[in-house]
Amino acid sequence: MLGRIAKGMKNGALGIALRAYLNDRLSQYGEVLDCDVDTGRGRISVRAHLKGEKEALNAAVERYELVREGDHVYAILRTFSSSRPWLTLLLGKLFTDKRYKLPAAVANLLE
Repeated sequence: MLGRIAKGMKNGALGIALRAYLNDRLSQYGEVLDCDVDTGRGRISVRAHLKGEKEALNAAVERYELVREGDHVYAILRTFSSSRPWLTLLLGKLFTDKRYKLPAAVANLLE
């Protein structure tokens, strides 16, 4: 029971941190309203309101993997989904199988 509570707190903290990071990096395109991280399933979901859109959209990294190489940890994004078919295709074309080096503090939370 305590393990599930700790994991839920960790996932919640990651979601809050990722939401802040995405809003800082992508504010010219819109605002991330919610961000959920499920480290057990290797899934990240986002609800965002993009500029010029009437309704918020949902997008998810349906599967990511973590790879350790020496002292570094990389996230590899595998599959995507969204509430907009064109966005699902774009995310897949731009980000599938790309590696992103994670800061040590983030890597420690994800592992």
